[in-house]
Amino acid sequence: MCARKEGHKETIVNKQSKMRRALGSGVAGVAALAMLATGTAHAANGTYYSSKQPYIVPQQALDMSYSAAPEGYTITYTEMLARHGSRGLSSYKYDALLKLMGQTASEVGGFVSEEAEQAFMANVQAIIDANVENGYGMLTGQGATQHQGIGSRAYQRNKQLFDQAAADRETIEYESSGEQRATESGENFKLGFDTASGYKLADSYVKPTAPAGEGDAAPFQKSPNTLYFHKTDNPDGSEKDGAAAAIASRYEDFVDNDKIIANAEDYIEDVPQSEKVSYDLMSQIFTDDFLKNIGKDEGRYSWYNTTTGEKDSDEDGKADDGSGTDIRNCAIEGDPDELMAEYGEDICGETGKHISSVVDAAMDLYNLYIIAADMQEENTGDHTFDFDQYFADVPAEEGNVFAWILDMEDFYEKGPSYAGQNETYRIAQPLLDDFFASIDERVAGGTTAATFRFAHAETIMPFAALIGAPGSTQQAPAVVEPQSVDDVYNYNKNEWRGESVTPMAANIQWDVATRDGIDPKTGKAYTPLIRMLYNEEEVAFGGTNTLTRGLSSCTPVAEGSTWYKESELKGCLGVDGKRIPSTEEPTITVDTDTSGDQQQDGNAGDQNQNTGDGVTGPSDSTKKPTATDQPKTIAKTGSAMIVPAVAAVALIAAGVTLVFVRRAKRH
Repeated sequence: MCARKEGHKETIVNKQSKMRRALGSGVAGVAALAMLATGTAHAANGTYYSSKQPYIVPQQALDMSYSAAPEGYTITYTEMLARHGSRGLSSYKYDALLKLMGQTASEVGGFVSEEAEQAFMANVQAIIDANVENGYGMLTGQGATQHQGIGSRAYQRNKQLFDQAAADRETIEYESSGEQRATESGENFKLGFDTASGYKLADSYVKPTAPAGEGDAAPFQKSPNTLYFHKTDNPDGSEKDGAAAAIASRYEDFVDNDKIIANAEDYIEDVPQSEKVSYDLMSQIFTDDFLKNIGKDEGRYSWYNTTTGEKDSDEDGKADDGSGTDIRNCAIEGDPDELMAEYGEDICGETGKHISSVVDAAMDLYNLYIIAADMQEENTGDHTFDFDQYFADVPAEEGNVFAWILDMEDFYEKGPSYAGQNETYRIAQPLLDDFFASIDERVAGGTTAATFRFAHAETIMPFAALIGAPGSTQQAPAVVEPQSVDDVYNYNKNEWRGESVTPMAANIQWDVATRDGIDPKTGKAYTPLIRMLYNEEEVAFGGTNTLTRGLSSCTPVAEGSTWYKESELKGCLGVDGKRIPSTEEPTITVDTDTSGDQQQDGNAGDQNQNTGDGVTGPSDSTKKPTATDQPKTIAKTGSAMIVPAVAAVALIAAGVTLVFVRRAKRH
């Protein structure tokens, strides 16, 4: 049975049976995997999906060409934070508002042609129907595929660690924010991991004290304090208390009331460039007279997400005329309370959402366009939609503007934001503390070999900024009254992009290597070493001070290495008052050769080229990457081949049938 949302609070009470789709065996199975994983191009090819970018597997992950731990060290623990995989629309809002707008245009002759009217209204209704069928806010087929692949590769990369853990009867810890799509992503990750490992550790998990659900969700611990720290309300409808509540409340108050953030966002939305590209986009569909009459002024068109399209001043779902009429707008006709009980609360939209400018309308259309890239398997049958047609002739520089407008809110409210503040990323400090605490527990003799966490973009973005991950190392100017684009976050001067910082299924993984014996330099046990993978690429730690100093504040064990002493990371990561200064020398003498266990665990030699994952060009898997080969920044991402072809061939040849864990329809 599936998780349900009753009233206005989501409460997991049961789960429907899983929708499992077998892919068959032999060559046909491999072909099916490739078909499911093929997708659209990324920004380099002129499409800009921002944070809705489908995940791509980097070549390094396909080749398993990761650096080996320094000589004498063995990987004994790994942990991960991951965003949920590709999903449909989070709730009935963009589609709802464009439907209302289209209805008005039909009434007043606001479409450029009858053909434009029919196509637009059909596309909007089709994506509504597809989301009703799949479930608003639910994982799509791509999302399931993405996490199965990440899980499979997590095992392959650290095969020696996990095989030893199975032999020693050790455990794996699984955590979720408690939101259903996060838990479902974890279930698919676990399925990919268990399938690749031959189910050696399938039942060897830390028993949760607060399970995220029953059945396949039972192994997952609900951990909203570390994985859903940005809201005082938890996904299951409960409220945070204590320190977690104070952190969330402080953050919410800051974002809601900060003038620099509000003025920067308003400035970017109102720049002539934003208005021009929005008019250019919408004029393909609507007449100039109709578009000119959209606005907040009296007598002009505006639409709120209500059944009447009128404003709900109190946002209580009741008409402003005092009649008490329920004006909540839902994707299906019927009583809103009954619909939300059956389909979940996201089937009805927030009444405060609105279109009151052409930019608003264009951004809503852009949001349907980018989410369509994550709904390829649901875009079929009698709810087939095509939003690519509206962006087919949009020049790259204009598509860039739409992504910029969408990115700026995430950047300012959840990422590095502006210089001199740390409120937008200090909320991730409890998660960072948990990362270190988990390592220390393992080093002290703990029997948990890995911790896998599943959450959201709102978790990834502040965490990436807190640790100075590539792409999250620059803040915008702190200007209260911006006068030019140089005064705000912009693409020309800042590398932060939603598509690479937090694509669907984004992940940050730490591998921990330890060494037996006493370090002669310290007279104590050897300090654990840590290396980071960001979206499965080996990258450097920038450090929290990167945001203010503009340079790395973390020193690796050797020049060109991506391995760091834990003591060094504790001293360079975290907000003021949380960093722990260390007198220990951060460097050691290391062999930077990468031909060690990582290559052997991943069977890199069997996989020498792209298999339909969006990464082009051959790979020389016999080459030993040097320090200069290590990625210095995050590659841009696109839709991906999620399960490596070789792994799929091996599993299928062994008679294993891969299936996808999906929630059944809610009705």
